[in-house]
Amino acid sequence: MNKLLKISLLFFAMSLLFNSALFAAVYEPVKFEDVDSGMPYDVKQVPVTKPDSLKGIKIAVIAAHGFEEVEATYPIDYLGVRGAAIEVITPDWIKGRVMAVRFLKPSLWIPVTKQISQAKAEDYDMILIPGGAWNPIIMRTDGQILDFIKKANENKLLITSICHGPQVLLSAGIIKGKTATGVGDIRGDMKNGGVNVIENLPVVVDGNILTSRDPKDLAEFCMAIEKYLAVKNKSRNVLKK
Repeated sequence: MNKLLKISLLFFAMSLLFNSALFAAVYEPVKFEDVDSGMPYDVKQVPVTKPDSLKGIKIAVIAAHGFEEVEATYPIDYLGVRGAAIEVITPDWIKGRVMAVRFLKPSLWIPVTKQISQAKAEDYDMILIPGGAWNPIIMRTDGQILDFIKKANENKLLITSICHGPQVLLSAGIIKGKTATGVGDIRGDMKNGGVNVIENLPVVVDGNILTSRDPKDLAEFCMAIEKYLAVKNKSRNVLKK
């Protein structure tokens, strides 16, 4: 090996060591307090005027780890204080509790009622699918979750979803040809999936599908759910008489 080649190889080896040290220096562990929790949501509270308007209504909140906290807790609180019975259902591998996030930051645990294989769509009046950072990614690739949603749609349950949640409805194949809404960055996917997307309304209802844009619309979202279910409840009570 000639001298020039040896020198070249030496410089190449030294540059690799230098670059390795340089790049290694930029990595550091993520500290929990440094994780972005997004913008705070100023969601208005709606006074309870009819505390039994949803008495007898049973709701399934379907979620996986990484759902946006307020997109589940606000509807659970809103619908619960108006008399609805609410169960939290997760994929089979999530047991006991499911993790909420605020944007990217884990925030709280919500108790799980049952896993999806233990739930029957016909036992409920409505399902709610929140959005969030990771939740839709998990849910839209879970065959049992998608089958449950399809069954709920066949049974004409009220199917509600907000923000990134409609991605799951898209994967379940139940909003093609429907009119719906969702958060801005999924609207292109929705349009490509054959959905008539409405961008300028906080809530869109098409038959038994009720969708909303993002957490800022939560009050309108929940009021629309209450209105829909209250009518259904009233009709059911009339038939009982």
